[in-house]
Amino acid sequence: MTTSTSLPDLELDTIPILYSLLSRLQPPTSTSTGTPAATPLPASENGTLTIKNIPMETDKIKHKLLESAAKVKGLPDMERTIEEQEAEIREWEERIEKQREMLRALRDVGEVERMKRGNWMEG
Repeated sequence: MTTSTSLPDLELDTIPILYSLLSRLQPPTSTSTGTPAATPLPASENGTLTIKNIPMETDKIKHKLLESAAKVKGLPDMERTIEEQEAEIREWEERIEKQREMLRALRDVGEVERMKRGNWMEG
């Protein structure tokens, strides 16, 4: 079964998105010695994220994952079990093997006929 619904690989690949998000995460505003670190700039000014900005950014990822899950459910044969799909694959493999056997038999018949014509022309 074919359908026009397609799902690009990038829709399901969350690792680059998470990496991008985490690489923008700004370290805490104080060091382990208790001395203040550099004053963080708001996310809008330099692209970095503070802890308080994470929920807003992760909501975007959640929405993208929900959209992707809905698209996956819309793909053909998603309601079928793996066992059903494997059974169909076996049926197709058997059908292909039967077709190969028929092609071999036809080739053999062709070889016999060619040899008969060759002997007839010589004799």
